[in-house]
Amino acid sequence: MAGVAVGVFLYALICWTLIGRGMVSHGEEGTSKFVDMATAKTCEEIGPLSIAGIGYYWVCDLEVRPYSSGSRQEVVTARSFPDELTPADIGKSVRVKELGRYYARDFKSELPWWSIAPGIGGFVGLGLFAHWRRNKRFRKPVSEASVTTSLSLSSVRPLGGVAAPVDLPSTASRTVTPNDWSSAKFWRICGAIFVVAVVSGIVGFTAGRGTELREATLTIAAIGLISPGWLWFCTPARWKKSTWCTKFTVSAEGIRWFRRDKATFELGWEELRELRLTTVTDGKHALRMIDFFPLDDDFAKRHRTLEGLWEIGANLDGRPLPPVVNGYRIPEAFSDAAFAEIRVAMTMIRPDKLSEYRGVPQHTTAS
Repeated sequence: MAGVAVGVFLYALICWTLIGRGMVSHGEEGTSKFVDMATAKTCEEIGPLSIAGIGYYWVCDLEVRPYSSGSRQEVVTARSFPDELTPADIGKSVRVKELGRYYARDFKSELPWWSIAPGIGGFVGLGLFAHWRRNKRFRKPVSEASVTTSLSLSSVRPLGGVAAPVDLPSTASRTVTPNDWSSAKFWRICGAIFVVAVVSGIVGFTAGRGTELREATLTIAAIGLISPGWLWFCTPARWKKSTWCTKFTVSAEGIRWFRRDKATFELGWEELRELRLTTVTDGKHALRMIDFFPLDDDFAKRHRTLEGLWEIGANLDGRPLPPVVNGYRIPEAFSDAAFAEIRVAMTMIRPDKLSEYRGVPQHTTAS
């Protein structure tokens, strides 16, 4: 987890650097008569980390005369945006425009495609990877002769033996997203970010006051220290009420599964005999699946849209697992936190319909 956090941090630094380089003025000089004029007095090379990201850049101290000053000799002291001006511009009068706390050349420019493409590509790639990883874990058996890994299943919670509560409110329900985070995972990620934030803070406080290095590192430290807030906002559970988020609901009426553009259904308890939670682990990887079993033989005729979920198998780290027998499987792998939420909901709402199994892969055989 710490390695992933560091990798994301380095990727963010690279994207930040490319955007910083892309913001350096390119193109034709502006033609407006109403423009600020600046004169570079001194320049210094900053780096290896600054407001423009990783690298070494020239930043100059400027005397800027705003166009609004008219004939008055009103001037302000400011800094140039990294690499907008160099020592070769000292003493020259240049057209500038305000860029936050800095000044840049008055050029007609936009961010070039190469400065924003890695950031956009990273988000798109992450989404495609998550989609591929989600879909590759479940499959319809290709043929009876396919190679599968046999399982040794043991019952953790047998079906029956507990009566359903009679005074349950009709509004009782719980909704989870398959990849819900546990509090332990949440704080592990926060801890890794905190380490980066503390190191950045130490570097920032030891850097010279007013320097770009101090400003950049203290910004990173501040973002890291408030990570519990923005990270909570990004957790799957935070978005489970949205219309596009994949989710599973257990309620007093039954179960509901929603996955945009895929199988979406709602079933009442009167149609279901059993809801089974199955965890398959080989010691290194764990796969958590939810299966449900109909109460009567006519269920398949009434719910033809669920054909694709009938007796589908799964994959544990690339090893095909046998399909669920005489049942339907939710086409999604669930996190430990999501499983715990469903277990609690079923225990409170319909404990008489809940069963739980644990599986261990055996040797691979061809049938």
